Amino acid sequence: MSDERHADLPGRTARGAATMLLARGLGTGIAILATAVIARYVTPGEYGLVGMVIAVLGVARVLEELGLGDAAIQRDRIDDSEVTTLAIINILCGVVLGLGFVASAPLIAWFYGRDELVPLCVALSPLFVFAGIGAQPRAMMRRRFRFRALAVAQTGSLVAGAIAGTAGAVGGLGPWAIVLQHLVGGGVLAVGCLIGSGWRPVRPASLRRIRPMLGYGLNLGASQFLNAITRNLDDILIGRFVGPIAVGAYGRAFQLMSLPATQLNQPLTSAVVPALSRLQDQPDRFRSLYRSSIEVIASLAFPLAVFTGVAAPAMVGTILGPDWSEATPLLRALAPAGLMVSLNVATGWVYLSLGRTDRQLRWRLLGSTAAVVGMVAGLPWGALGVALGLSSARVLMRLPAVLYCFHGTPLVLLDLGSVVWRTAIASAVAGVLAWLFDPQMLQPVGRLLVQSLVFIGIWLGTMAVLPGGTGRLRAGVRLVRGLRSGEVMDAS
Repeated sequence: MSDERHADLPGRTARGAATMLLARGLGTGIAILATAVIARYVTPGEYGLVGMVIAVLGVARVLEELGLGDAAIQRDRIDDSEVTTLAIINILCGVVLGLGFVASAPLIAWFYGRDELVPLCVALSPLFVFAGIGAQPRAMMRRRFRFRALAVAQTGSLVAGAIAGTAGAVGGLGPWAIVLQHLVGGGVLAVGCLIGSGWRPVRPASLRRIRPMLGYGLNLGASQFLNAITRNLDDILIGRFVGPIAVGAYGRAFQLMSLPATQLNQPLTSAVVPALSRLQDQPDRFRSLYRSSIEVIASLAFPLAVFTGVAAPAMVGTILGPDWSEATPLLRALAPAGLMVSLNVATGWVYLSLGRTDRQLRWRLLGSTAAVVGMVAGLPWGALGVALGLSSARVLMRLPAVLYCFHGTPLVLLDLGSVVWRTAIASAVAGVLAWLFDPQMLQPVGRLLVQSLVFIGIWLGTMAVLPGGTGRLRAGVRLVRGLRSGEVMDAS
């Protein structure tokens, strides 16, 4: 890459981040609307049946990509023949895993003690193939900063899936409406990425040429596999030992909790990691871009996570409806885990951009073990105990995770702390006051609106009185303008 293109990396990153955030904002609205409608027609028990299958599928699906998409992005130079070889591997893995999932359907049904899961497993198996087809095209869009095309593909898949799922729910398909939503969304995303990437397969390169990327990808894939086990073990444990109704309530609570992380982390990661990868040999510019990007995440993740916990009753009542009241305490218990998930990018960006997936794998072994211990320890108290155990483990392991990640890199703990402490304090103050001024006599929609206004007002006021807070608010305005114009400011 030329020096001129390197010089424009912050601008291209900002434009990419702005495009992806805008698309994710639209996607969030679509996802919430679809969830609200479907929840009125599909019962918690029906959600839970599909959730049992999705939990197992979510673990297996990590193996279909083997980290090869990120390996292609992190590589300084790569040609179409090497990408073609990686794509062939991804597709073959998808086909093998899909067939294996079909063959495993009776075993999954036996594990849960529910024969009705067999056809659900068979119906969801094409998701492996869809993901394998779209893996390398999606990676090429990220590598080449084609974020507008990626945003169109991702938003299109959300819209298509939401329409299909909503139509199926209204039509009385029950759990099959959720299956339809996943299949349509996955298929549209694969096709959209294949068309929008501009990449087309050529004669594949030899395995010898991609061996370094295989090593990177296998380390990352193993780390992602451990993370997937941790992420889905809660649903598996609850489904096996509590029941489908609890899985349904827990799954919807987890979805609401994870929306901030999903909608913020993925689009910014798509834009930031390719840019940081190009700045590996420029420590000062690496730190500057990292700090600015983390400030965006922190300024949104902290208030969103705290508000989710505070306003859980109003959110559940507004989005899911009165039949889902069991999700309220679960959402509150999961809120700390949601904040920690949002901050995962603080370490993930470093590992991926510097090519240190070996260290990421070693830490994941420890972090995943802690999370599993927390969930298993909480299982005697049902779904709520699992939620509390997961949140406790995530919070306790966050600081050690950052210290381990930063060791031997251009970054120090102050790089993270200096851009998050103000929003952390402001979010805590706003959360306490929004909790105290909870208008419980109002209907859920009005209650949510009032709490939102109180929280935002207190958050802004607290930021203004904190040392340097006014400057950070002004910097936030400049940052938004910079995203629109393609400039990135230093967060120092």
